[in-house]
Amino acid sequence: MIVNKFLDKIDILKLKIGQDADKILEAIDIDELLKDPEVYLNALSEQFMKDHDKEIKQGYKEGQKFATKIIEKS
Repeated sequence: MIVNKFLDKIDILKLKIGQDADKILEAIDIDELLKDPEVYLNALSEQFMKDHDKEIKQGYKEGQKFATKIIEKS
């Protein structure tokens, strides 16, 4: 039961992030990418991380709660 609740919460967070990941692929400016791929992709990924900071932190928090419950049951 604990595992299912944890996985449900994580799945919701993955869906939120996954929807935006598809949008990013559509929005890539190929000309800018070809000028300097490393800089362009780093900037794009940093923005993505910033936009999803809330979901990433929530996933981390859910993982900590899950681990604590598992340890308590041991």
